[in-house]
Amino acid sequence: APVLTYLDSHCECTQGWLEPLLDRIARNPTNVVCPVIDVLNEDTLAYQGGAYFAVGGFDWNLQFNWHSIPERERNRRSHSFEPAWSPTMAGGLFSIDRKFFEKLGAYDPGFDIWGAENLEMSFKT
Repeated sequence: APVLTYLDSHCECTQGWLEPLLDRIARNPTNVVCPVIDVLNEDTLAYQGGAYFAVGGFDWNLQFNWHSIPERERNRRSHSFEPAWSPTMAGGLFSIDRKFFEKLGAYDPGFDIWGAENLEMSFKT
């Protein structure tokens, strides 16, 4: 396929989630796009929707974490549904042009466990 999509095994997709990601990649094949992560009720597993729209970041220990969208980024966006630029991303929840992914060197085969792929892909892009 011309576009690769990575989703962690615990992800559940809603109708229409993929098309906006593919649209961004079609506009610019160097875009790496992540879906909004909605919330399921932990007791009933009922869909609750997107409670928090955030950008990725990391601390001095290189631990990935979420941050509210900075004011300058909120001001840049013309409406709430417009994508937000994020300095880092979740490593197992994104779509990317296959040729661009290969040009970046794909995933490092030396990473054997969870926890480095998000920063690796973020720094490469």
